[in-house]
Amino acid sequence: MTRLPRSYFGDPVLRARAKTVANRDIGTRSFQRLMQEMFFTMRRVGGVGLAAPQIGKSIQLAVIEIRTTVLRPGIVPLAPTVIINPVIVSHSKEQVVDWEGCLSFPNARGLVPRYKEIAVAYFDRHGKKQTAHVQGFQARVFQHEIDHLNGTVYVDRMMDMKSLMTLGEFKKRVLKRGALRSK
Repeated sequence: MTRLPRSYFGDPVLRARAKTVANRDIGTRSFQRLMQEMFFTMRRVGGVGLAAPQIGKSIQLAVIEIRTTVLRPGIVPLAPTVIINPVIVSHSKEQVVDWEGCLSFPNARGLVPRYKEIAVAYFDRHGKKQTAHVQGFQARVFQHEIDHLNGTVYVDRMMDMKSLMTLGEFKKRVLKRGALRSK
């Protein structure tokens, strides 16, 4: 399996709206391989989500797999999920502010408001239409990856840039004092 090269903060592909994936392309060998390589890459770098623009491909595709980690020990896991051409169809009024990081902006964290619950329509890895109702950290990850497909990065959503810090400072100042707001 190939670990794909990643796009980093400042790369124009991260600021462009990704192109819709044609349903006929989903079942192709190359597209199926791309999804596998995205999962492989995401796991190798310790992420919970990876959008195609983050590997230099401007298409409406993201992979998500949520596992408990040292930074998020109490989260609800999510089995490997592929979202193609996703659309948030509804969301709660309530938002939750929590810490986020990004594989395209490594070693940084910031406080980002996100909807507590969302409903998302998308096509799965087999080209079948799906709807998911997700909440908490799962909702946060879906919103983060969908933002990537629309040319938005998490720092665009931050209400106060003063919370932006390096991962080292985050571990020292936030994790050490138990201030992680994981839901």
